[in-house]
Amino acid sequence: MKISPMFFSRTTIRLRHWISGSLVVLMAAHVHAAAVEPVWITHPDAKEVPVVLHLRQALQLDAPPPSLWVDVSADNRFILYVNGKRVASGPATSDLAHWRYKRTDIGPYLHAGANDIAAVVWNFSRPSGPMSQISARTGFYFKAEDAAFASLNSGPGWRVKLDSGHKSQSGMAVISRQVKKVYYVAAAPETIDAATAEWNWATGPLQGEWRTAVAAVDAGQPVPWRLGADPLPDMTYQQADSGKAVRTNLPGALAFPAQPVSVPAHTRARILIDQGTMIAGYPALSVAGGKGATIRMTYSEALYDAQGKKGQRDEVGDRMAKGLFDTLTADGEARTFEPLSWRVWRFVELDVETQASPLVLQGFAVHETGYPFQQRARFVSSDPVLNRIWDVGWRTARIDAHETYMDSAYWERLQYVGDTRLQALISYAVTNDDRLAANAIDAFGWSDKNGGLTEGAYPSRGTNVIAPFSLLWIAMMDDYYQRRPDRAVVVRNLPRARKVLAWYGQYLNPSNLLKRNPTWNFVDWVGQPSTDRDIFPSFDANGESCLTTLFYLGALQQMARMEQAVGDAGAGREDAARAEAITDALRSKCWSASRGLFADDPSLTRFSQHSNALAILYGVATPQEARSILPRITTASGIGAPEGITPTSYYFSWYLAQASVKAGRADSYMQFLQTWRDLLRLGFTTWPEEPGDTRSDTHAWSAHPTADLLEIVAGVAPAAPGYARARIAPQLGDLTSLDAVVPTPAGPVSVSYRVAGGKLFATIDRPAALPAVFSWRGRDYPLKRPRTTLRLNW
Repeated sequence: MKISPMFFSRTTIRLRHWISGSLVVLMAAHVHAAAVEPVWITHPDAKEVPVVLHLRQALQLDAPPPSLWVDVSADNRFILYVNGKRVASGPATSDLAHWRYKRTDIGPYLHAGANDIAAVVWNFSRPSGPMSQISARTGFYFKAEDAAFASLNSGPGWRVKLDSGHKSQSGMAVISRQVKKVYYVAAAPETIDAATAEWNWATGPLQGEWRTAVAAVDAGQPVPWRLGADPLPDMTYQQADSGKAVRTNLPGALAFPAQPVSVPAHTRARILIDQGTMIAGYPALSVAGGKGATIRMTYSEALYDAQGKKGQRDEVGDRMAKGLFDTLTADGEARTFEPLSWRVWRFVELDVETQASPLVLQGFAVHETGYPFQQRARFVSSDPVLNRIWDVGWRTARIDAHETYMDSAYWERLQYVGDTRLQALISYAVTNDDRLAANAIDAFGWSDKNGGLTEGAYPSRGTNVIAPFSLLWIAMMDDYYQRRPDRAVVVRNLPRARKVLAWYGQYLNPSNLLKRNPTWNFVDWVGQPSTDRDIFPSFDANGESCLTTLFYLGALQQMARMEQAVGDAGAGREDAARAEAITDALRSKCWSASRGLFADDPSLTRFSQHSNALAILYGVATPQEARSILPRITTASGIGAPEGITPTSYYFSWYLAQASVKAGRADSYMQFLQTWRDLLRLGFTTWPEEPGDTRSDTHAWSAHPTADLLEIVAGVAPAAPGYARARIAPQLGDLTSLDAVVPTPAGPVSVSYRVAGGKLFATIDRPAALPAVFSWRGRDYPLKRPRTTLRLNW
């Protein structure tokens, strides 16, 4: 253990340490003393997981410092309290080589006299916890940045206790007993037995068998966590509405949670609470009495009918809540039960079974949580349904954004490349906040599989290599390059991106088409699992694919422009030359003159919206071909495809929308939104994973219309890398009015459109530092002043 000298500050400090149940007070003033460097600590018996630990340290002050910054981390998770108040939580999800600590100021929570610093640490990583949580072993880290307070550092001065009454179960096991054929790897269900759980442990005298903390890593062994500061802000923790009871078998219980309700002895009671919209938050149930009563809290995105189908999302009737649940057992005292992990739900059902004593349900509180995005965009049009589509997408994006982006905050909590690309675009468009996106780009780059590929989802303690997602990671870098002025994120990841291209290069045939590689070549969820999904993307008899080659082409083009701008110009020229050769090959081998379409493979027998959208986006199709292709792969309503064309999912329809813009057919975008209009009729308050009886009702890859409505319909989009210029080209369809605000790195752009008397009246306000042009009916109008008003023919 390393010891370093230190001097205490002039403020007299008294540190209290509990040793073997007795209190020892250490005093120091103007004295030279030895300070112990922080070490990772744990409980002597915390050898297995799942486990919950409570830790305590004490500090007595004559006067509190104005600030006291501390660095806190844990494996796997922690919540820090000072004098009983929740101060911080974390650490942000990452891997061992980039483990995060949360930097927080505890000064505002300190006072003169005795102060209690406490933390709950839990490790549910195996076998039941989130797949996104990597773990080495259970441990806690605490460091005071001011050397005068170094005796607070994690070490043998901390006391620790096991909470034997708080445990976890396997989420997959719990849910698979209710909902068949689902994949669940998110937060673990928790069980809290009030009779054996620890209560009031964060403040006051230590009670029970508290032990001296021990080092989590044996002497001489390498510390598995390489610590770095968390680059993200604190996640939100704010009071939210508790919802409304909509069904119960207990007389009077419809008044809950606005009013307490008593459950008589020897009674089985159920109360279904409707939150009104989907939410991610910490539920807290307060009870009194009812010794031995059990309460199951089931969280459900939607209710299920007797056949296990969801159907109308806002219908209650006799439908059932199914899914993740926490189990609570009362001990007869007044208690507030709150799981350590946050939950996602539209409906929560309380299933109460009392024993010999009645139980009083005193209240149900909710603290909403998520990444603290600040909404800076606005979209209000003459079409109220369009406005709802924008709002629902933004709610979906917020629920699926925490310390990482998440494909589905309920089911997986994994940051997948394909999903994350679209989520980042929403973040840029609505908030102008790029911190979570930059964190994601870096995280994917840290992963390294099969000699150069990224993980399909990362951070993750599992492996799921999806080769096309490595190419979409490069596209995500290019999105950042186009929309953000910061170049550091791109520059530091270019060497890693070169490895991806090199990996793919080994599978490029002399024909300049890609052959099949040994990983999962996932492109999109299409068709039925037993049919189309098994042969999509397709490969011809020579093992070649046009569709996967198009992904590679896009990455080469994106890398070429990034390399030539901020990287290795020579490498950029090589990428551009290879892209040209591949473009020629795709035109030669994948174009079907008889269909007027690009095929999925050189056999020219399978066709999809996917291949043709990418062929348009990456310039394989000529401008004339692009305009003729779109009507052949789309219908007049929604994102569906004509017979014989594989349609895109909600997710991949973003590429279809971008292709329509590239082809000069952005006016067709409004018809695509019929798909989302139809979803609103089913009562969705967040967008689902896929059509039909989908697993996930909160899936952010379906939320891209929130960004599209700003960039395509309101028409505000970058026209040069780093958003150095803007192009404003609205596509209003049948709208008669639209007011929108779009944040950019230079400041907000505001647009106001009115259609009347065969004229378009447009008012555009832009930052003086952002050059922009207004495009309408094939003509560009330079915006020479910060405010421009135009009167144009409709």
